[in-house]
Amino acid sequence: MDFSVKNTTALGLLELFCPHYCLVCGRLGGILCRDCKNYNTEDRLNYCLKCGVIITDTCESCNTPYECSWVAGLRNKQLGGLVSKFKYESIRALAHPLAEILSRALPCLPAETIVVPVPTIAKHVRERGLDHTRLLGKKLASMNGWRYKSMIVRANNTVQVGASAALRKKQAKEAYELRGRVSSGANYLVIDDISTTGASVEAVCRLLREAGAQRVMAAVLAKAV
Repeated sequence: MDFSVKNTTALGLLELFCPHYCLVCGRLGGILCRDCKNYNTEDRLNYCLKCGVIITDTCESCNTPYECSWVAGLRNKQLGGLVSKFKYESIRALAHPLAEILSRALPCLPAETIVVPVPTIAKHVRERGLDHTRLLGKKLASMNGWRYKSMIVRANNTVQVGASAALRKKQAKEAYELRGRVSSGANYLVIDDISTTGASVEAVCRLLREAGAQRVMAAVLAKAV
């Protein structure tokens, strides 16, 4: 039996009898309707993950291990709320529309781009039942025809929520390990859900650089203000 066909049929029936309502406006038809999705992708400014200034692709003031960075939007009530529901309430159906929002914030990237997610603490994955950044990364890679590679793992379980900028940077340097071989000619796109100081993304990008990656980029859904 073709299980992929079976699963697709099952999902179609589920949508028919138990349709989603938009989490923002309540409209019937999808977990995030087209209007609310467009609201999160129109006229968005790009902010440096480290210093927070408005940039195009690259911040000329900050010395970062990634060449370019992009932000889908600020961590406001709407976009931040959607990320929180996806992350803390484990609403898997949000993975696709959030990946679309992130994808629209990106320029046209090479076909050989490899998406690498910043991994979630194992304890949180067990509690929530999903690793939201990996799911987001897989969706983003799939819709753009890129490769997905989960090659960064957590070396410890330190939590950065509530920590100072200096402590976040110190924790991030010790939080991740590289598993797997880096291809020097590939384009690596490191992604995360929310950036506060940019320390986590910077630490992961630095690991890739030190392992021989020549081109490393970064993208996040929301920048905390």
